[in-house]
Amino acid sequence: MHIIINKLVPYINPNLLLRSIQGMNSEIKFDDFRVKIGIGSFSVFKQLLNFLAHNKIGIQLDTNGKQTLLFSEIDRIRASFLSLQMGCDIQECSKVLSWKDFEYFTSELLTMFEYSTKVNIVLSKPRAQLDIIGIKNDFAITIDCKHWKYSNKTTLTIYAEKQIRRTMLWLEREKKITKAIPMIITLDNAIFKFINGVPVVPILTLKSFLKEFDKQDESIILIRKN
Repeated sequence: MHIIINKLVPYINPNLLLRSIQGMNSEIKFDDFRVKIGIGSFSVFKQLLNFLAHNKIGIQLDTNGKQTLLFSEIDRIRASFLSLQMGCDIQECSKVLSWKDFEYFTSELLTMFEYSTKVNIVLSKPRAQLDIIGIKNDFAITIDCKHWKYSNKTTLTIYAEKQIRRTMLWLEREKKITKAIPMIITLDNAIFKFINGVPVVPILTLKSFLKEFDKQDESIILIRKN
């Protein structure tokens, strides 16, 4: 997803854009939106509204004098990526997203590296669910998104083992995919980089991980189809 900032639009502080994501409910009145994101200045608020409109984030309505804003889920993701382009920290950006937003946000990061993605994949017999799968050629990354602060090693080990089993179940049913890496994505930094071969990657470092990881790295478990 690539958003071009219109140079004719007055500059706004990227942290203000980031803060505005927290107020992007499905439908919200102008005044409620301004109060919720903590903007006291009406001129600054007007600049923000113009900025959002020019970047096609949300829909502004004026019906019988009632001014409201309509936001979709994709608007929150679009605003997140725009704030990243403007220099906001990726981890701070992730913090203003819900768990569902967090999954789609991670999915969009994968598409930047030419992965086709699937979100919320449900398997049956036995039942299992994978948050995100990124596919490139015959290779896949399966991701379990954890939108909470750092957990302990015992808990992460349980999640890692579950992700390995889910990945194996999914891989058995795929005809074109021959190998896959199970992964856990966390919101905050984690001390443990690998749990039983499963990478535990903070969202802050996901981009660098995708740039640099070697599928043959002995530290990473690579599940191959029999």
